[in-house]
Parts: sequence; C-alpha cells; structure tokens
Amino acid sequence: MNRDPVKFTFDTDFNPNPARPKKTAAPPPPTFSLDDLNAARAAAHAEGMAAGRAEQAADNDARLAEAEERLGAALSALRDQLAASEARLRADAASLGHAVARRLCEALTARLPLAEMDAMVADCLTDLKDEPRVVIHVADSLLDEARARFLAQAEARAFPGQVVVLGDAQLAPGDVNIEWTNGGILRDGAALAEAVASAVDRYVTAQQR
Repeated sequence: MNRDPVKFTFDTDFNPNPARPKKTAAPPPPTFSLDDLNAARAAAHAEGMAAGRAEQAADNDARLAEAEERLGAALSALRDQLAASEARLRADAASLGHAVARRLCEALTARLPLAEMDAMVADCLTDLKDEPRVVIHVADSLLDEARARFLAQAEARAFPGQVVVLGDAQLAPGDVNIEWTNGGILRDGAALAEAVASAVDRYVTAQQR
C-alpha cells in the first residue's frame, strides 16, 4: 500500500548540539557612597525629629486644653462660691443691721419716749389748722409729760382749735394715736418693728436661694 508523500518544510534542525539562548546578565546591585549614607541618615534623623516635635506639640496642645478646661471649671466654681459667700454676707449684714437698729430704737424710746411723737404731732398741728379739735392719745405712763409738751406745741404754732391729750392703756410708750374730725394717724412701734422684721426676713430668704 502506498503512502501519501509528506511535504518538507525546511524547518527541521538536524544539529545534534543546538545553540542555547544566552542568559541576560542581572544588573549590578546599587551602590551608595558614604555621602549618600550620611545624607540618608541625616534625612531620617530630621524626619524623626520633626515627627517627635509634632507629637510633642500635639501633646502640649492637649495638655494645655485640658489645663484651660480645669482652670475654667475652677474659676466657675470659685465665682459660685464667692457669689454664695457674698449673698450670705449681705443676709448676715441685713440681719445684724436690723437687730442693731431695733436695739437702738428700743433704747431711744425708753430714754426719750416722746421723741418719736414730737414730729408727728408738730406736722398735724401745722397741717390741720382748719380742724376745730385734735385728740392725741398716748400711753398712760406718759400722759402728764405729753399733755404739757403738746399743748405747748399747739400754742407755739398758734393752733386755733382745741388740743386734747388723753391716756390710753393699750398704747406702749413711744406710740401715739392722733385723731381729728374725718381722719387720724397711728404710730404703732410693735407693728412697725414687725413689718421691718418681715421685710428683712424676705430679703435674707431671697439672698439664701
């Protein structure tokens, strides 16, 4: 049996030792001079120093912010304490002032019981010229002295009406009740002291809030 012929393509290598492709040589390793090493070392050192300074600056900023916050809180607390102390001092001063004023008033009334009445009676005798009759009530213990003084005031001011001075067992020394036709005026030392004490108490309470 015949085979079909095979066409020769001329690409068959009949050399028993074919040439091997040459290998490409590896590039030589990089070389650095001493100056290069020193420059690299200096750059690394500078970079490290810069990073350290930045980190230190950030830490300092954080510490400063924290210190400022603590200082602000301390100052705020101090202001609150000073305000509270000032309020207490004002309240104490008001209470002390009231106590001293009350003692002085009591001492003055005991020593000069007609002194508080004189101005009231004088004003009434001046303003009530058209009144036919003015009645002045005082404590029983002061009746004689008050009658003599107030009648003398009426004469000195040329009061045209009648002045009557009467004793009143319900009035304390220093108190006076002056009456005329369509009106009257009362000085009540106890009620006045109570009103002042109430006002001081309200002030003290407000300062303590």
